[in-house]
Amino acid sequence: MAEEKKKTLGRRRTECKLIDNKAAREVTFSKRHRGMFRKASELAILCGAEVAIITFSPHGNPFVFGHPSPDAVINRYLSGGVVNQASEAAAAAAALHTVNERKKQYEDAVSKLEEVSRVEIEAGKRRAAAGNSDGRMWWNEDVDDGMGLEELLYYADSLEKLMKMVADRVGSKPRA
Repeated sequence: MAEEKKKTLGRRRTECKLIDNKAAREVTFSKRHRGMFRKASELAILCGAEVAIITFSPHGNPFVFGHPSPDAVINRYLSGGVVNQASEAAAAAAALHTVNERKKQYEDAVSKLEEVSRVEIEAGKRRAAAGNSDGRMWWNEDVDDGMGLEELLYYADSLEKLMKMVADRVGSKPRA
């Protein structure tokens, strides 16, 4: 059996030096800083380590990762490795506050969604009660008589623009 020659160069180690091309440098940073944060997260989860990473992009934007929090790890480092119960309690309180804030935002969004859904259901019931239960689509319905002149003009203008866009689209399609 003759040895087959490798067709590719394989995985090569890149030389560690500043990338000259600014765009390539920014792309490399955006890809590699996420990988670095992922590795730090894995280290914290697998080994129970406290990790903090602070990086600044080529544009000067800060990117921070920390477990349990960047502040807790930095405060522990600055205090010489002594675990400060007050700082851990403050970090836990801040995390709890953030969780509660997000929970409130979620509940507000759910209540708004329920309100919109309720309004839509009521509108559908009104349309059905008004005699629109024959399965017609919304664009086949009569224009609401409650519209003012300005609204009707805007509505008519919008319909004309829509018709023109449809005609242009149909006209630009190649014939089979």
